[in-house]
Amino acid sequence: MNVERPTLYATLVKPSPREVRHLLLESVDGYGVVNLVQLNAGVANQIATGTHYEVSQQADALVQQWVKGEGFESRATDKPAYEPLAATVALALRLGYEIVYDNRFKKLDRPPLNATGAVPLSKWPGMTAKNGGGYEYALQGNGTIHAQPMLPLTGKPLVAPAGGPEFVAFVRELVALRDAIGPSAEFLLGGRLF
Repeated sequence: MNVERPTLYATLVKPSPREVRHLLLESVDGYGVVNLVQLNAGVANQIATGTHYEVSQQADALVQQWVKGEGFESRATDKPAYEPLAATVALALRLGYEIVYDNRFKKLDRPPLNATGAVPLSKWPGMTAKNGGGYEYALQGNGTIHAQPMLPLTGKPLVAPAGGPEFVAFVRELVALRDAIGPSAEFLLGGRLF
């Protein structure tokens, strides 16, 4: 743990009803005083304060409790947990990022110039969906935000056929619907405050 920066300790996802929880370690005074913070839907709640060791033990116990008692799944850092834009931005800001680089905001033809597409993260609008869909976002461990299109809620569950040509046709239709909403995209974060 870099004691100068908040650290994402764990991310957990509950499939139904969908919920994402993040646990962060935030140093107050080196390893001697560390806060354990839960971030849920962009809202931060301080859970505990103690030494790095004590808070890590409490975080591990919480993860086990949520997995065994509440049906959450712990996510590895390479498996993103998708959330609405506001929740993803809140997590990124809490971790110290303040800029997102979005090529749609590059401007080289008139002042003010923006050669990198840098946008303050707190003002970034995210992606614009088409055809009634939306976007969901995930902060990835490499300092990027991944955006993927999300199908509109129809009120009826999507049930895939058991197999064969019907399944292939179902997947093709699903991909076409998702592509009609918009492309997936990845955005680099920067401007750490620390």
